Amino acid sequence: MATLNIQGHKVQVDDAFLSMTPDQQNSAVEEIAKSLPAGGADPGELADADARAKAGLAVAERNHALSPEERRASAGIDPSTSQPPGVPALPTEPGYNPLTGKIEGDDALSKIRTASGGILEGIPILGPMIRGGVDRAAAATIAGVSDESYEDVLRRIQAGTIAEKSMNPKLDRSSQVTGAVAGTIPAIMAAPEVFGIGLASKPASYAASMGSGAVINGLDGLVRSGGDLKKAGVGAGIGAATGLAAPFIAPIVGRGVKAVADNINLSAVARALGLDKKATSVLADAVKNDAVEPGALSQIGGDGMLMDLGPNLRHTAGAVAATPGEGKAIVRGAIGARDDAANWRIRSTLDETLGEAPTPSRIIDRANRNQQLLAPEYRAALRDAGPVDTLPIARYLETEAQTLRGEPQRLVQRVRSMLNHQPTPAEISGARALGQPAPGTTLVTDAAELLNTRHAIDDMLETTQGTNAVNALTTARQAVDDELRASVPGIKEVDAKYAELARQKEGVQHGQTVLSSGRESPRPDELAAEFRDSALPQGMQVGPSAVPVRLREGARAEIERIVGTNANDRVALQRLIKGEGDWNRARLSTLFGNDKAGAIIDLLDREKLFADTSNIVTRNSETAARVAAREAIDPGSSGGFGVREGFIAGGARGAARAAGTRAIESVIDALRNGGNEKAIADMGRALTSGPQQSAVLNALMKAGRGSPLQQSQVDRVARALLLGGSTTFNRP
Repeated sequence: MATLNIQGHKVQVDDAFLSMTPDQQNSAVEEIAKSLPAGGADPGELADADARAKAGLAVAERNHALSPEERRASAGIDPSTSQPPGVPALPTEPGYNPLTGKIEGDDALSKIRTASGGILEGIPILGPMIRGGVDRAAAATIAGVSDESYEDVLRRIQAGTIAEKSMNPKLDRSSQVTGAVAGTIPAIMAAPEVFGIGLASKPASYAASMGSGAVINGLDGLVRSGGDLKKAGVGAGIGAATGLAAPFIAPIVGRGVKAVADNINLSAVARALGLDKKATSVLADAVKNDAVEPGALSQIGGDGMLMDLGPNLRHTAGAVAATPGEGKAIVRGAIGARDDAANWRIRSTLDETLGEAPTPSRIIDRANRNQQLLAPEYRAALRDAGPVDTLPIARYLETEAQTLRGEPQRLVQRVRSMLNHQPTPAEISGARALGQPAPGTTLVTDAAELLNTRHAIDDMLETTQGTNAVNALTTARQAVDDELRASVPGIKEVDAKYAELARQKEGVQHGQTVLSSGRESPRPDELAAEFRDSALPQGMQVGPSAVPVRLREGARAEIERIVGTNANDRVALQRLIKGEGDWNRARLSTLFGNDKAGAIIDLLDREKLFADTSNIVTRNSETAARVAAREAIDPGSSGGFGVREGFIAGGARGAARAAGTRAIESVIDALRNGGNEKAIADMGRALTSGPQQSAVLNALMKAGRGSPLQQSQVDRVARALLLGGSTTFNRP
């Protein structure tokens, strides 16, 4: 026996009560408590309560002796549903507690089912049919592999759905909203005009948005209410209202979300670069406005810097260079060091690409000495020569002298006089010793004298002006040369060597003119043909000619001369060697090949780019600094000088300088308002970073592009939320 205190009453229980399970004891205590009176009852009521308690205890003891099936039967439980008559079967998932109405130990699974089912059910108009179809398909599948009927399984699934939704009402509502939005977005993407997107007419856009909202919400209310027209009308009204609001609210939401996403993206880039957020924004805007392409930093060579990639970046660097502090020292130091090394950089690249530059005079002197060294070969050829017959040549020249006039006549007469042999003192003495008269003037018969005549004609040709005079001398020389060929065996082989050296001297001199822009310089096609033909051997020459080499050496020497006289003016250097058009590129390609010509042009273009950057950053920054100083002394004094005034004062260059100064001033203002000395110094380091710091450029390009989230995408999502999401507020 034991005594229990129940609601202030002492109740005696026997051993049968003590042998019950805790749940059975709780049930018995509840039955006893129901029979006990409230406090203050009289003795008669206490006696009746004691009797009822004993009766309840007897019932509990009797139920304790029954089997579970007998206990359910005595309570009137329907064996098919395990519920009182008329109550649907409860979910049979493991752990379901009928007292709490929750599935204990399986809450995550319940939430997953609620969320997935809510998304399907939330789709406007078609959602209930899709959800019902899924439930029926599941019921058919389970019934096919079990002994339960299709109706029982479907009833059990639907009851479980109701229970789970009641357990997670907020999750169910949010999932249905998600489904409504997700179901509306494809329709908006497929036919944006139907929802008022992209229509030129504002009234038409508003009307389309209202109409689509009314149709979607009205039909959804009609389907979910089982055909209730009142519900459909309410839904149409809500849809029309949200549809009218969508064209106004959605763009605002889109811009706001885009701005937030861009700001988050900018903050992430700033943290990654270790820069101030405002400084990162300034640099990213400059990169974006300059339309910098990926990999641009590596394309301008190892000495390139971020500031070289566009005018906005140059102006930003100029602003930093005009702002006192560490940033100014960084930018100016980097520019100064690069400018100081420009001459060495240009010369070393040219030497590496084209070889060291020769000295034209030394090449010509060497050719002259080599021509002089051919004298023994000429003497050897003349030793075996017979007498020459100059009479035909003399008669031809005499005839020409009769018909020609002026300078050609005088030159032909001079050549004719060279064919006269004047007797030597030895010849005169010999004749007298033999008792003969002194010999007079005769025609040349000695091959050596005729060879010297040809040399004299060559000298005359070098200084003769006028086409007729040159033609007359050339014809006379050809006549002399033909006689030497016939009378002196082997002389033409020696002539070929001499002529090759003469052509090489001409090649060196001509090569120094191929890059000029005057009329004397050859056109690209003319130089290509000349360069190709000059390699062919001439006359009795054996092997290819060295004239192409001399042409190339002459051009290389001229490039060196231009560099030596314009090394400090890289803009002029680029203009002189590259030229205004593409002729010099073609000429360089003919002489040195496409690859080397491209390397030279790229070098000059890079150096011109570096010079432009130096000019803008250092000179314009000085102008901006002077303007800022004048503004500090006399506020408002510098505000009126703009591009127009710059053009009036200095023409196009003055206007460009004024525009650059204005751009620098705006950047300076941004830095002063949002930055600090460390941020400006960090900007200076970023602007002077080279190709090895390409990650900096990539990060700034990412910041300039902003978040990948597009405002139009957010706009459509916002419209879908307003049009489709509003259907959930009218659902039963």
